[in-house]
Amino acid sequence: MTVFSRRILSTTLLSLAVAWSAGGCGSDEDNTGPGGNSAVVGTWNATSFIAQGNDLIAQGMSLSFTFAASGDYNFTVINDQGNLCNGVADCSDGGSYTASGTQITLDPGTVDEAILTYTIVGSTMTVTATIEGTPVSVTFTKQ
Repeated sequence: MTVFSRRILSTTLLSLAVAWSAGGCGSDEDNTGPGGNSAVVGTWNATSFIAQGNDLIAQGMSLSFTFAASGDYNFTVINDQGNLCNGVADCSDGGSYTASGTQITLDPGTVDEAILTYTIVGSTMTVTATIEGTPVSVTFTKQ
């Protein structure tokens, strides 16, 4: 089983979400308003979370991110399969974010600010990152 810490989760998951939104083009890529790129705004549900060759979503875990136009974000993990919640089955956290056409900066209000690169194609966001030395790939679908 993959083991992550909640602090790293907060930073990296937010970063994962950031990584997805860069795929948009045109005026969506302008950094406007508190949150920035409007393509990021909405609720994104993970359909795949691959870590060490295992799909944690297929194993029953649920992960979602919500990005508000106000520049706030939150994420929720249910039935944690990767110890993202530090030994607790379910957790959630949030903070503020800004988004450009290629990056999202997640600020959970700690020193763990994260910047990720992402791609969005239609209603699908794909993010790759490293969480505590483990490469992960997460695919999200916009709700």
